[in-house]
Amino acid sequence: MPPLPRVDSPGLDFQQGDHICAFYNGGGNNLDDIVVDFVSKGLRSGDKCICFMDTPAGVRGRIPGELTRKDDILQFYTEEEGYLPEGDFSKDAFIRGMEATAKGTLSQGYERLWLIGDTSVVIRKSIDLKSWFATESEVSEFAPRYPQFIMCMYNLDLYDGETVMYVLRTHTRIFVNGLIITNPYYIPKRQFLGGR
Repeated sequence: MPPLPRVDSPGLDFQQGDHICAFYNGGGNNLDDIVVDFVSKGLRSGDKCICFMDTPAGVRGRIPGELTRKDDILQFYTEEEGYLPEGDFSKDAFIRGMEATAKGTLSQGYERLWLIGDTSVVIRKSIDLKSWFATESEVSEFAPRYPQFIMCMYNLDLYDGETVMYVLRTHTRIFVNGLIITNPYYIPKRQFLGGR
């Protein structure tokens, strides 16, 4: 994995339309910590939060009840439900689902959507990596079209260094040391798809 950029400023934060990558090791508290922090920030803003993760129990129990008084403000889906809505992975079906989710959130009266997902299903279901990262590149261009924040979590125990570079090239921002910063490795979609 390439060296991550040094972070000196504590003032960097989420920007509307962010497509963020976050890395973790082995699941457990590290994964849950990232999700809890992300979701709590969204809920405190009164925004809708959606999580794609297979083991949400460790997150649910740590979200203060007063933040989830509205029934539909926090929703959990398995990774397969989130990323493979038609059973197999399809870039077009996934982007259609993302667009429908963003529009649906706004139609429910929410100002913003916070969407976070673990990507371990990519390895578990042997999803074609070329197709997956073409989709991630597309999401970086889709994200700013709506008032939303999208974070993708990658387990470093499952992805090799070459694959991690694809992660970095397809996300506009990166989670480093608890902060969200501009990703210096990001490549716009046309350049990314043309350069492979």
